[in-house]
Amino acid sequence: MNQAAPRPMSPWPNTSALQALAGKLGIDAVIATSPENFIYASCVCLMSVSRLRRQAFVILPAAGEPVALVATTERKQTAEESWIKDVRTYTEYTNDPADALADILIGIGKDRGTIGIDLNYLPAGTHARLVSRMPNVRFIDTSKYLAAIRAVKLPAEIELLERSAKQTHRAVLEAMSASRLGETERVMANRITDGVVSKGAEEIAFLIFASGPRTSYNHARPTDRVPLKSEIIRLDVGGKYGAWGSDFARTYSTGEPTLLQRETYRKLWDLHTSTINMVRPGIAAEEPYFFCREQAEKLGLNFNMVFLGHSFGVENHEFPMIRPGEKAKLEVGMVFNIEPMVTDADGSMYHIEDLFVVTEQGPRVLTLGFGSRDIPIIGEPIRL
Repeated sequence: MNQAAPRPMSPWPNTSALQALAGKLGIDAVIATSPENFIYASCVCLMSVSRLRRQAFVILPAAGEPVALVATTERKQTAEESWIKDVRTYTEYTNDPADALADILIGIGKDRGTIGIDLNYLPAGTHARLVSRMPNVRFIDTSKYLAAIRAVKLPAEIELLERSAKQTHRAVLEAMSASRLGETERVMANRITDGVVSKGAEEIAFLIFASGPRTSYNHARPTDRVPLKSEIIRLDVGGKYGAWGSDFARTYSTGEPTLLQRETYRKLWDLHTSTINMVRPGIAAEEPYFFCREQAEKLGLNFNMVFLGHSFGVENHEFPMIRPGEKAKLEVGMVFNIEPMVTDADGSMYHIEDLFVVTEQGPRVLTLGFGSRDIPIIGEPIRL
């Protein structure tokens, strides 16, 4: 029997940190408006915000109660699901959302001073209209401060991410053990899709699936190609669970793996597991990258990634990234995907990806586990 699916709405956000942010920054208000920041701050997953880029705002004043501004068509869902009690609306195609936002800010006494907003997302036209309506306000970018709040997950967020990761992993195990040589990439990939959705996802967020020479395509989609014996299959899949998701990658053999393939996979497995296991709270986000690169060189692996992994939440790639130059310190409660990719001497690409949470004791893996050092083969069950 399948486990219960994650609830489709967003877990409760860190409301205390959100409400304290403007005061902490010494400004008059913070406005969350990018899809990821609005969804997180409001606790409402509006499809129109993420899919249609319909504008919506959460206003977090330094003093006073927060306000949500959404299109009239989204009022009922927002009022029922959000922790924010004051929900205002604008009529799309009739009212300019920038005017509606300016009217609210003026009405709550924020018509001068400094206001933070997601300037790395805000449309230029909306910004220009706000500036013209509010000439005594200085707008600054506060995207990174909201991202920093989102980076440290609360227990309910970790619970949802773990459940989603395990169900996605389980769907891949079942689909690939049922796959057979002679089937197309698309048939195998559709089996994964069906499994992810049947185990609780609302839909597939993405599915990368490639075999043989196509494994070197970074974001290959499944085709009607029939994989041949002794080829590599590389897959990377994510499901959508409301605003949240999963992100999981594995490499398989089509059968009778060559010595090169077996050795490459074992070295990659060693690289992957040792890199995750070295994670501790307090290290810089760039440190796992440099550790992985150094170990890959010792193992003789062809590792050329510009980043190794990423924080994961309402965005697939959240702050902080596991990359050179990222000095942010890892904290307890941060959730990451680490996903080394290497290419063998024949040009096939291998990829393993697991989700984990940073704890006081180190990493706790949120998937079903790493499995064996031996490359898995389609049509064969895997022992974890």
